[in-house]
This record gives sequence, C-alpha cells and structure tokens, in this order.
Amino acid sequence: MSSLPTEILDDLVETLRGTGLFRAVSLEDDASGEVPRAVVSLDGYEFLTPDDSAGKAWGRLSASVSVRTRGLSAAETVKRAGDLCDLAMAALAQDAFRGGLCGDLPIGKATELGRARPIAGLRRPEAGMVFDVRCHFEAEAGA
Repeated sequence: MSSLPTEILDDLVETLRGTGLFRAVSLEDDASGEVPRAVVSLDGYEFLTPDDSAGKAWGRLSASVSVRTRGLSAAETVKRAGDLCDLAMAALAQDAFRGGLCGDLPIGKATELGRARPIAGLRRPEAGMVFDVRCHFEAEAGA
C-alpha cells in the first residue's frame, strides 16, 4: 500500500485512541474482547489523474469504523453504542485535513463521514454501530 493511505489510516486510529472513549482501538483487527472498542478497516483506495495537474494524482481512501460496547439491557447498550459512534465521528471531524494529509479536492472534501448504522448479527449483551469515512488527498502520480 502507498504510504499516504497508511498514514491516513494511522491518523484515524490515533485520533480515536486520543479520545479516551475506547479501551481498545485497532486497525483491521477485531480480536480484542475489550469494550468499548473501535476498529478502523480499510475498504479500499483509488487514484485518479486530473487533466490539469501534471505529475499529480488525486486519491480517495475509503474506510469504515466500527464501534462496539456491552450493557445490561439491550436498549441501554444500543443507546451507548450510538453515543460512542456520535462521539467518534465528532472526534474525526475535528481535523478534517488529518494534520495536512488530506485536502478538499474536486472529487470530494478532505474527510467525509457517512451515516452511522447498526452492526447486524451481534449477540446480546453486545451492540455496535459502524460508519464510513472517506479521505481525499493529493499525491505524486504513480505513488
């Protein structure tokens, strides 16, 4: 993988760790039984070559962030998962430019957050939410 997408994924993980909301935050690995936890997963990335910018490429990284927690009642757990998801999204929105790694480009804003949705198939007392993150960046062509 190109180093810029890796740096962006690392920034997403570090931003979530820095919130203090989660006992565990990881990249791709959801093996931890600790809750609450957040997992950042790479969905893919692509490069587009703009017509008017020789030597440059525009990149789009797509990732998802899943948030899981546990509680005594189903209603409490779902609410807590939703609250954690909202707080995680707010934390990622604080620095849309990911410390200068991302930028507003014709193909999209620096960081775009998708709508949170429940994670299906979890067993009680665990509940979770997931949301999409897209980051746009400029790189050297052929990176």
